[in-house]
Amino acid sequence: MKKNPYLVRMIIDSLARSMHVHRMVKLAARVIPNYDLYKRSGFPKSIAIPQIDAARQIVHDIEQSGLLTRFVEVLIDVHENGEMGRKISIRLLPQIIKEIESVGYAYRIEDGIFIESGDGVKTKGWGVLREGSFYDFSFLRVDIVGNTELVRMYPEKEISRLYSDLQKLFGRLVENREGRVWGWEGDGGLAAFYFSNKNIDATICGIEVLLELFLYNLLKRPGKKPLALRAAVHTGECRFLNNTEQIESETLKRVNLIESQQTEVDSLTISPGVYSDLGGKLATFFRPFEISSQNFLYKYRLRWE
Repeated sequence: MKKNPYLVRMIIDSLARSMHVHRMVKLAARVIPNYDLYKRSGFPKSIAIPQIDAARQIVHDIEQSGLLTRFVEVLIDVHENGEMGRKISIRLLPQIIKEIESVGYAYRIEDGIFIESGDGVKTKGWGVLREGSFYDFSFLRVDIVGNTELVRMYPEKEISRLYSDLQKLFGRLVENREGRVWGWEGDGGLAAFYFSNKNIDATICGIEVLLELFLYNLLKRPGKKPLALRAAVHTGECRFLNNTEQIESETLKRVNLIESQQTEVDSLTISPGVYSDLGGKLATFFRPFEISSQNFLYKYRLRWE
């Protein structure tokens, strides 16, 4: 988030009017571990720091660390749920939330975090992931089948339009499920999903890509040969870098392997960790298949009943 002096002043005012210094420090330590107000402010420990001075120092340090929205998330949590059984009212909280939303963020209640809203600029980290930190993701990998044959079959303009249409379709469906496209290579792409329902969102998005591609082939595709896809979803830990091309991850290697070596044409393959999160209704669309002794994957394929 860009610097916002008005927001900073509101948060300072809110802290000073809502709690004593000891609680401010405890809340600051939830976003900056081992936070030491006396060390940062220069006040001698024999002197009680005034509330307004403490609030200014804490908010300054948090803003400098790029954690201002994370701190507001803590304030919302404390306001809603209290602390150690004690209710705490955070002054000016509605105005603070409104100001953050005015610069392109939305509060996601189910996850307790602010993310980039649909109308603003969208980054690969949703505006919340920190460079170099590790997170659990669900990844969706899609790839066009028979790329070389298609390039030979279609004129350059037509193949460029086909691949551009597919890229736009993929991006739209991914963002509709609050995912982010991490890479597109002309004939395939990678999307990441991060929030609490990430395995379900990635899986449904994979199904939607197959269904919409079927309709595209039926209604819009030039020429006689339909586009065909393989898609795969896998979940696991991955280090986040804003330059996603530099990420090296066993989770990414695994989803690429599942897509390229263990997925049939016009089908979606998911790993057991993804399947276990689907729930009864969605899971019924998938069939297990064995890839080695006691090692299964699960497959969804477009088919007529």
